Amino acid sequence: MKGETNMNNSESKAAVIKEGRYVILGATGNTGSIIADSLLLKGEKVGVIGRDASRLQRFERKGAETFTANVSDAAALTKAFKGARAAYLMLPPITSREDQERESDAIAKAVRESGLRYAVHLSSYGAHVPQGTGPVTGLHSSEQKLNAISGLNVLHLRAAYFMENNLAAIGMIQEIGMFGHALLPDLKLPMIATRDVGDYAAQRLLHLDFTGKQTRELLGERDLSMTEATAVIARGIGNPDLRYVQFPYDQVQQALTQGGFSQRKAAVYIEMFKAINEGVLAAQEPRSPENSTPTSFENFVQDVFVAAYHGKALTA
Repeated sequence: MKGETNMNNSESKAAVIKEGRYVILGATGNTGSIIADSLLLKGEKVGVIGRDASRLQRFERKGAETFTANVSDAAALTKAFKGARAAYLMLPPITSREDQERESDAIAKAVRESGLRYAVHLSSYGAHVPQGTGPVTGLHSSEQKLNAISGLNVLHLRAAYFMENNLAAIGMIQEIGMFGHALLPDLKLPMIATRDVGDYAAQRLLHLDFTGKQTRELLGERDLSMTEATAVIARGIGNPDLRYVQFPYDQVQQALTQGGFSQRKAAVYIEMFKAINEGVLAAQEPRSPENSTPTSFENFVQDVFVAAYHGKALTA
């Protein structure tokens, strides 16, 4: 009789997980919004988590359950994850390394206490390196915390350098007619559109075709140097004279602080740029159809960069 009760309990728990909702952390962000919209479009039960209730309303109108919570609030996250079929996990944009650790601690605690069985976790290429990679160091730490949770099947998506990072150069291009950055001009690095990350994550969440602790690099359509990327931008905005210029680290750090970054936050980003330039932060998987994604940098510039450059509103 005892064995029969245990079996019934197991079956009912499996049924709850199978019928449970998908929970999306950072649902109003670039990748989370794509995932939430994709799952809702397929008629799935979806829960969305975000700090700003008003920005979650558009998902609520489509039938999603909303949870207003900070990523560092383990109790609120536990409530959201309870009974979920699977979750999309991510850290918000870095404010400090200390905050990153607090946030990944809270996520791991909530995953453990809610009994979550499946998660897709947004990480970064280079997250295999334990330290010295700026914000990516926090993603290495987050991966380790999730890997320590027994019973959790987790897929870490080690995404390439976001194409959207280049949008930060628009003001400089408009004001001084050049694209300046700390990255080496001719170093090729993988660049990916955030939409492709969201699309890939949504598919893996739908299929839940992973077990244990797994990683998958997502390397974009191809590797590009900053010089090549700038040439594509130049064609897109109709400015053939646009050139890429590598700035010294201290100059970039100063520009970041003038743009509103704290000194510590700016220093963390400089650490990442150094790690990229020195080859410390680099892809580990050979490029393949499995880790390449469809959006080319040309398409990104045409669809996203040009509209932002001309000040047109980008609708989600």
